[in-house]
This record gives sequence, structure tokens and C-alpha cells, in this order.
Amino acid sequence: MARKFTVSPTKLRTFHQCPTKYKLEYIERLGRFYRKPRAGFSFGASLHNVLEQFHTQGGPEAVTVEALTETLASKWQSQGYRDAEQEQAYKAEAVKILAAYHARAVEVPIEEAPVTLYSEKTLNAPLSPEIVLSGRVDRVDQHPDMSLEIVDYKSGREVVEPEHVAGALAMSIYQALLKHHHPEQRVFATIIALRTGSQASHEQTPEEREWLLADCLETAETLRNKDWDGVLPVLNDHCPDCDYLPHCERYWKRQRRMEGYVDES
Repeated sequence: MARKFTVSPTKLRTFHQCPTKYKLEYIERLGRFYRKPRAGFSFGASLHNVLEQFHTQGGPEAVTVEALTETLASKWQSQGYRDAEQEQAYKAEAVKILAAYHARAVEVPIEEAPVTLYSEKTLNAPLSPEIVLSGRVDRVDQHPDMSLEIVDYKSGREVVEPEHVAGALAMSIYQALLKHHHPEQRVFATIIALRTGSQASHEQTPEEREWLLADCLETAETLRNKDWDGVLPVLNDHCPDCDYLPHCERYWKRQRRMEGYVDES
């Protein structure tokens, strides 16, 4: 049986940002040569791993704040920091974040506390006989009224508004995927800014879900059938933060040389 073509929020977002980046990442698979560790990524991943264990082990009723700090030490990722001083500053910030997170969790009355249904769970749903939509959620909680809440952590953001959740492609896809598996239950999504505790939610309407799935299918068909040989590097707003910028700069340098420009760099 032929393997189905799979698209995810990351794949779709990458293509919308820059087709060349998609080509280098998913077609030519050059990431291992260009992708570099970053402090923010390591910091976020460390917190995600600690909070995953916190919720799967029973939350504040079962896990003390001291235990959270111990888990952080065992889950800490050290890649990407400029030096030991910067890493230590990030680690101290992580301890503060986890203590505040635990304090907020303790304040929720037991009778109102949700139960974690999934943690770091991959959800899939068919878009067509040949295409699958896939997404990995940080956490899904089931509330006493049986509603399902998708929870996503942001370690670099300080403020979250409902429109941020509504406009986040990943959160929209997660809602559509979860609704596919639990059609009879209310589904909504929440983003939590870990540094401040700010959070906001959005519940996708049936019309929003229908439009989203149609758009994902259209983009997936484009990705599946595109002539990638004709996709060449083009300067855009995402270039300064892109790991593949050196690759594209070499291409642009070759093009200038072929066109007769003198390289004075």
C-alpha cells in the first residue's frame, strides 16, 4: 500500500513562510547540515518536558514544587546557550516559572480541576484518500463538563489574547483534529504564556473548521505535486532568522558572479 502524504502545522507554516525553506527542509532534507541549536528552543523544550511529567503524574496534588525543580535538573537541555552565565540565567528563570505555575495549579479547586487526557500526543485525520493531516499537541485536558481543552505552552511570550489563539495555525489544526476524534464533545484551545501566566482561549466554529481543512487540503495538494526544481531562493522577511540563510547567500553570490557583478565582500 502506498504511503499517504502527511502534512503538519510545521510543514504548512514553513511553506507559507518560504517555499525554498520547505524544499531544503523536507524535499532535500538538509536540516542536519544547517539547523543549529538555540537557547530559546532548549529553554522551551526543557519546560515542556517538565510540565508533561507534572501533568501525567497527577499535577499539584501529587507533585511538589521541589519535585518540579528536581525534574527540571534531569530534563534540562544545555544546547544553544552563549555561555555558562547565560545558561544559568535561563535555568533560574525556569525555576521561577515552574514555581509560579505550580502555585496557580494549586489554586484550582479539586472539583473544578480537569483531568489530563493526552500529553505530547500525535493526532491524525484524513484530508483525502491520499493525504493525512497530523499534529502533536502539548496537552489535552478533559473538564468536569466533558469539554476538551487543548493546552499549548509558550515560553517566550508574555501576553496572550484570544485573537492570538484564533490566528495560530497550529492551534486551529489541533482543534480540528481533536474534534475529528471526539465529535460529540466541546473542543477549545488555550495558549499559556509561561513567563507571566497570561492565557487566552478560542473555540473554533464549524465554519472555521471547514474552511481550515479545505485550505490545508489545497496546500497539501500543492506540496505533493509541486515542481520543486523550479523553486529558487528569494529574499523575504524570514531570512534573518533562518538557519538556511548561508545556503541561500551562496546561491545569490553565484548568481551575481554569473551575471557579471564583482563581489567586493
